[in-house]
Amino acid sequence: MAKLFSYDNPVWRFMGRVADVFFLTVLWAACSLPVITAGASTSALYYVSLKMVKNREGYLGKSFFKAFRDNFAQSTVIWLLMLAAGAFLGTDLYFFYHLESTAAVFVFWLLFVFAVLYLLVAVLVFPLEARLDTKIGKLFFMAFMVSIKNFSWVMLMLVIVVCILAAGVFVFWPVLLVAAGTIAYLHSLILVWIVFPKYGWNGKEE
Repeated sequence: MAKLFSYDNPVWRFMGRVADVFFLTVLWAACSLPVITAGASTSALYYVSLKMVKNREGYLGKSFFKAFRDNFAQSTVIWLLMLAAGAFLGTDLYFFYHLESTAAVFVFWLLFVFAVLYLLVAVLVFPLEARLDTKIGKLFFMAFMVSIKNFSWVMLMLVIVVCILAAGVFVFWPVLLVAAGTIAYLHSLILVWIVFPKYGWNGKEE
């Protein structure tokens, strides 16, 4: 009976992790409400989730707000750049999709390729920013190169985002209550155990 209520019990460990993921999602959503702070919030989300994978997160709230504060300036610049690039690609894709000339079709598919590359970089740039202390230009370059060299794993990360959001929107809305934290945690599992070891980045934790 004592083992049943022990924190080492796998069921309780799982429930504890679900609670952590829910709390992370709440923190991320609350700190993303001003929109302009979404970059810093996402970076902090990954800062904590990357540590959670190895059980080194400490107090979630304290770790989250430390990362939010420390990376605010750089994360905000990255977020605004990604937002501008996404708006540009989205607008152009919509425009050329509704044109019927051969040239327009060519431009549309060219933009589509760039959009895929954009999504791959978007999946990686904030986890890398949370883990590594480097300049913005280098972060984007590293995100691009890592996504190309680990294409199948990064595509899986993208699929995870789509599946969880789709499940929350179309199947069972409470999934959205843990969506951000779950996405970040699953991404972190892939990054910490598969991608980062290839580059020696697991040793750069604080």
